[in-house]
Amino acid sequence: KTVLQQSLLENYKKFVPPAGGASVEIQLALYSIVEVSTQLQTIKLQGWWRHYWKDERLAWDKAQWGISALVFWIEEIWAPDDIVYEQIEEDQLGNIAVTVYPDGSVFYSAPRITTVGCDMELTKFPYDIQTCEFTVGSMSFDGSLVDILPRGVSNPEEYFEEAAVYQDKAAVDLSQFRANKEFALTTIRIVSENFYYNCCPEPYPIVVFEITVQRQTLTFLSGILIPILAVTYAGFFVLLMPATLSGARVLFAVSAMYTNTAIYNVAARNLPEVGEFTMIGRMYMASLVAALLSILISVISSSINLVVSEQIKNRTELLAVFRFYDKDRSGALDSEEADRALSALGLVQLEREYVFEQFKTQDAEEIGFHDWLAMEEELRALRWSSHHSIPVAALVTLVGHVFENNAAKPPHQTSDEDPPAPEPLNTPKAPDDVAEAGWGVQSDTDQVQNGGVVD
Repeated sequence: KTVLQQSLLENYKKFVPPAGGASVEIQLALYSIVEVSTQLQTIKLQGWWRHYWKDERLAWDKAQWGISALVFWIEEIWAPDDIVYEQIEEDQLGNIAVTVYPDGSVFYSAPRITTVGCDMELTKFPYDIQTCEFTVGSMSFDGSLVDILPRGVSNPEEYFEEAAVYQDKAAVDLSQFRANKEFALTTIRIVSENFYYNCCPEPYPIVVFEITVQRQTLTFLSGILIPILAVTYAGFFVLLMPATLSGARVLFAVSAMYTNTAIYNVAARNLPEVGEFTMIGRMYMASLVAALLSILISVISSSINLVVSEQIKNRTELLAVFRFYDKDRSGALDSEEADRALSALGLVQLEREYVFEQFKTQDAEEIGFHDWLAMEEELRALRWSSHHSIPVAALVTLVGHVFENNAAKPPHQTSDEDPPAPEPLNTPKAPDDVAEAGWGVQSDTDQVQNGGVVD
């Protein structure tokens, strides 16, 4: 140590604040926002904590000594014991040197990496804006001994334009600030006030720093949001596919649901673990519901298409078989003709006997044309292929009966009076009469070629 240093420290008491109290101005020279952890609810800051105060015990006559500044280690003199109250972890980088000037002004800048807790609102993730607040104050001295105040920088316009950050007070130096790739610094607000504890009547000065950051959304937008929306809309496009592609419709809808699930599972590794729905979580749930709805609509529409097409096929097939096996053109099938016709439809002996007994005319061992067409429901029940969608088939049949009954009801009939008696079906019809009944219509028989039956 120099002679001047030894002289200044000879009767110096480093545990006692300067006489009359010390007014300590602090300033944060923020270098970077190292990390904003939504999982841990913390923000990590790197920078220099600058301190300015005056200690008359360390003053000297510059003209007498010819020295403009002295350097001490911080352990050798009194220094404020201010800390960040909300800090979870703090790393101090290297030893701290204190610069003292002839008038007793003292300055030191301590490089630190400080991690503080931060209550974060994540319901709008990834479009969330987080505001983290932390407090700097003395650990043991009240306001009568140590007053903590924010210190403004000499030229706030410089970093205001460079960093494009709004500040209420210029107590944060951003001239060397390096932007974070995930979060953009938007606002810094600083408040100086006196805080009163329940234990003590003296005020304790504090400086509150409020830092607001906004998440950069490009990665989440291109990697999660757009893919989920694209797959969701693609799932609705399945409804535009032809109903004949029933298997492809359902498969496409299921694939859309699994694709969204895969995207969300991969993205979940980078999502905050919080006990509330984020925007991405709500979007995924909506996409999942939309996919399930698309699957349900696809299954129902495909089933209706299959049932209706099978009904048309059955009626056309019955018409063709009846015309082929009605050799005598009598408009009815006798027992032998009916047996061969039912056999051609794929019914075994017991089923043929059952159907014949159910639909034969009362006075003759034959099946008339109208009774033959009425066998459609019974034949469908005997074919296993018709059981692929029983509820849908029942719904289609019920709707069909309602429309048939409304169509058959005379316009003037407004009550439940008995309709006119139908024409007896057991009356043999001439070929011309049968044609009028509908079984020999040219437009129907010419279109039936798939059954291998040609007149």
